[in-house]
Amino acid sequence: MTTITVQVDNEQNAALLEKMLKALSFVEDVDIKTHQPNMVEEPRGSYQKLKKAIDNTEGNLMFKDIKDPSNGKVI
Repeated sequence: MTTITVQVDNEQNAALLEKMLKALSFVEDVDIKTHQPNMVEEPRGSYQKLKKAIDNTEGNLMFKDIKDPSNGKVI
């Protein structure tokens, strides 16, 4: 027997995948484990990590020290 672990992004997709797997004749068992609700969910991709960091900062303070390379002035 071989075990495959699959991580799904939300409960609705997990339920759909579970139903599909149970319909297959060669699948012996489907074991569902949900993540702990009190754990902090970390963003997975670099885009999501960057978006979370930007969302957690105040926009008007974020790039205040970056100079405009075309004229050398602070934006």
